[in-house]
Amino acid sequence: MERVHLGECGSAAEALDAEREALAVYRRLAGAGPERYLPELAGCLSSLGVTLGELGRHGEALDAEREAVAVLRRLAAADPGRHLADLADALINLGATLAELGRPDEALRAEREAVSAYRRLAADDPGRYLADLAEVLAEVGMTLHERGLPVEALPLVVEAVTLLKGPVLKEAGLQEAGLQEAGLKETGLKEAGAAGRYQARLDRARAYLGTVLSALGRPAST
Repeated sequence: MERVHLGECGSAAEALDAEREALAVYRRLAGAGPERYLPELAGCLSSLGVTLGELGRHGEALDAEREAVAVLRRLAAADPGRHLADLADALINLGATLAELGRPDEALRAEREAVSAYRRLAADDPGRYLADLAEVLAEVGMTLHERGLPVEALPLVVEAVTLLKGPVLKEAGLQEAGLQEAGLKETGLKEAGAAGRYQARLDRARAYLGTVLSALGRPAST
């Protein structure tokens, strides 16, 4: 799966020193004021892990991402509404790094935990997180397929497509109503943009489903 930037400490080789410097600052701040600064510390750790991964330094990335996950577990346990989504994204990053290091079983555990976190979020606030859950299901499914596990991938991508069909139809209806009401008014444009984002996710999930079905020698289905 693709890694997710949580912080804004920069990326790629030219930002590595700046990220390390920022990390040192946030460690001191978090030591003095953990409630205020631990989220920023976790963001910088995650950003550093992404940068190190992009530079091929996966062992160092693993250390940063494991620490980010540990910090975010603590935060999410105290306030899941604020921090559970960040924990899920950090777990996705950790899974990607573990896969790069040839540790697929550990990677899969991290990715499945990320899916579980998004299930919780979507159960509490489907309007905000249901599409994100579907996207994570699709991406984890495709990751399993790429690791030679299409049977395990299939139920995830099927669920992703099923989940996305509902939001797509709802947003498409809003788009049509808004545009018919007053042409390209601001509200219509916003609805059209939302519908387009959902449709793009659905199209991608359907493409993943087709790929997995093909690997299993089964006809494509949408």
